Amino acid sequence: MKIATQTSYLCATLGMEQGIRLLRDVGYDGMDLSLFAMTKDDSPFNADNYREYAAELKTIADDCGIAFTQAHAPFSFRWEDEEVYRNIACPRVERAVEIAALVGAKSIIVHPIHHQLYAGHEEEMHALNIAYYSTLIPLCETYGIKVAVENMWQRDPIRKYITHDVCSRSTLHAAMVDELNAISPCFTACLDVGHSVLIGEEPADAIRTLGHRLGALHLHDNNYIADQHTIPGLGRIDWTALTAALKEVGYAGEFTYEADAFLKGFTPDLLPLAAKFMADVARHWAAKCE
Repeated sequence: MKIATQTSYLCATLGMEQGIRLLRDVGYDGMDLSLFAMTKDDSPFNADNYREYAAELKTIADDCGIAFTQAHAPFSFRWEDEEVYRNIACPRVERAVEIAALVGAKSIIVHPIHHQLYAGHEEEMHALNIAYYSTLIPLCETYGIKVAVENMWQRDPIRKYITHDVCSRSTLHAAMVDELNAISPCFTACLDVGHSVLIGEEPADAIRTLGHRLGALHLHDNNYIADQHTIPGLGRIDWTALTAALKEVGYAGEFTYEADAFLKGFTPDLLPLAAKFMADVARHWAAKCE
């Protein structure tokens, strides 16, 4: 199985070209293009020449022999503000879908809308997200790319503990993807394994429930208490059970990290060593899936 990781920390720290080259050098086969900076007006992805910039990044990756296998749309907007929602957040997510296709990604992770209270509003939030994701269908059909729906978690506003949210349960995650694909076959599931354990579901169980719907992964470890986004072995997730489940369901995608928090404790001169260790750990567990 091929291994991939997000571009987020290394490319933000070293620059896109140097970051891409380092990811290739330490052994990754693919990258999850992090488009988080599109929340900022000065992101190059928000400029008029964004298509040219995307083409430049694809050329760099192609020359290095590494691919953009998936991408991650921006999500940290003030979704509750109707003007931001309509005029900034939605247009930038739509642009992110196009950018993902331009760099050659097979899918783009798009978070469901989940800024509103979920408890007691489950059906309302489901319907809201079916409508939201449906607006992306024309872009998916035009560019031949899938949108990957991710499982989320929410913090109880009064008691301040982590609780359920949109698609947090794998049964509801599967139902969301099925309902969307009944409209147009443009959707897949992205399982964030760290999110799963935060709401009390083991990743292996979620993987089996999602089955053929599973098209993308966000792999990282945590202590079952906080969303730590670190590498396998530094938390409590059972990676033997997780990889066995991926093998059982015939998962055909990449072993993709979203574990960049591990890198943030290292000085720039140590980043190549830390990134190489991360990749080696990924290669170890990816081999268990075959």
